Amino acid sequence: MTAAATPMGGFPSAVVVIGASTGGPPVIERIVRALPADFPAPVAICQHMSEGFVEQWAERLDPLCWLTVKEAGNGEALEKGTVYIARIGRHMRFFRDGLAPRIRLDHDTAASTHVPCIDVTFTSSAEVFGSRALGVLLTGLGADGSNGLLALRRTSAYTIVEDPATAVAPSMPASALALGAVVETVPTADLPKVIVERASGRY
Repeated sequence: MTAAATPMGGFPSAVVVIGASTGGPPVIERIVRALPADFPAPVAICQHMSEGFVEQWAERLDPLCWLTVKEAGNGEALEKGTVYIARIGRHMRFFRDGLAPRIRLDHDTAASTHVPCIDVTFTSSAEVFGSRALGVLLTGLGADGSNGLLALRRTSAYTIVEDPATAVAPSMPASALALGAVVETVPTADLPKVIVERASGRY
């Protein structure tokens, strides 16, 4: 646990945000395929990929999962039972239309090495969902996602990283750990079970 306030549990997450880079797709597939039909929150995924692969990836994953898997659309409502994968070349943020949370795909790409940027998505989820978000940072090179995970942690959101010792590329989760942004470090094989439990409010 970090020095920040520890989440108390008992309430399901309003959103689960997952970020990954190098080595991420197989881990994400394992997680998404394990999510049950009654999973309590929408899932938003920011994975660094080459242009043109997200739609194909979502279409391949969808029939293998209990939840609907799709490429995120601009202005689309975040709904339970759906996994939204960020579009390449757009940052994925969130906003509220009344009380309903929605996705905004932005073109402001100049300042970011990666588009979509995990830090952008995580920071937006902190602003819109606060402590009701569950943040998960997986394998990857570099440090994208670590500052965004810290922003989530500062709202008392529950934050998880894939254990650097079991990650294909340990840099991203290790960077988040170094910042003190992490509540729980989870071995790769245990991620699906832990995510289901934490999203359901079982801490």
